[in-house]
Amino acid sequence: MGLAPRQFASVAAEVAAQAAGLIRPGMRLGLGTGRMASAFIEALRPRIQEGLRVQGLCSSKASELLARDVGIELLSTSDGALDLDVDGADEFDSSINLLKGGGGALLREKVVAEHSRRFWLLADSSKQVAQLASLHPLPVEVLPFDWEGTAALCEARFACQAEVRGGAEGPVVTDNGNYLVDLHFPGGLADPGEVALRLSGIAGVLGHGLFLGLATAAIVFDAGGVRVLGNLDSERTP
Repeated sequence: MGLAPRQFASVAAEVAAQAAGLIRPGMRLGLGTGRMASAFIEALRPRIQEGLRVQGLCSSKASELLARDVGIELLSTSDGALDLDVDGADEFDSSINLLKGGGGALLREKVVAEHSRRFWLLADSSKQVAQLASLHPLPVEVLPFDWEGTAALCEARFACQAEVRGGAEGPVVTDNGNYLVDLHFPGGLADPGEVALRLSGIAGVLGHGLFLGLATAAIVFDAGGVRVLGNLDSERTP
């Protein structure tokens, strides 16, 4: 079960402050989307007011607005590898594989992650699971054209329940102009790598929320305080 809003805000501020304190002048950052990512962007504000200069490639319009307000110079393209991507997740496992997309920015978030040498997950320990998709559905960004057929194909191939995200006014539309379909897997995913591979083979699927092998380290809050999983200095080849 996740944290209550007030408790989460306190935890997010502590984790974000630790990450923000490690940012060096001149870094080119990937900036994620959601409450934890927003906390990190906000945690950079006092350092920027003190003279820190960094650039950021944002994964959503919402993050762009906040980053601009904080004083981060915005990038329109990665133009080569970014130094570091910082983001949250809906779930993570012991290998720092992630399930993301609750905020709807999964496709841009993955683009930013893949263009970064390092990717730090910021999270609280309630997000850690034995199997991904245990607590949350797996978000999939789909082409609006015949999205119903794409959702039905996902159900047939994965024996899951597919539900378009939205309400009375219709499906939620992403910043890319697409729809989101949430796939419910009772009990979670025994083999997320296989699911990721097979999802990528469906024409109407433009992206999915399985981030496997992308995060290089995690800064996690639990009852004992803040702990680090992995090595904050580890890099991967974008």
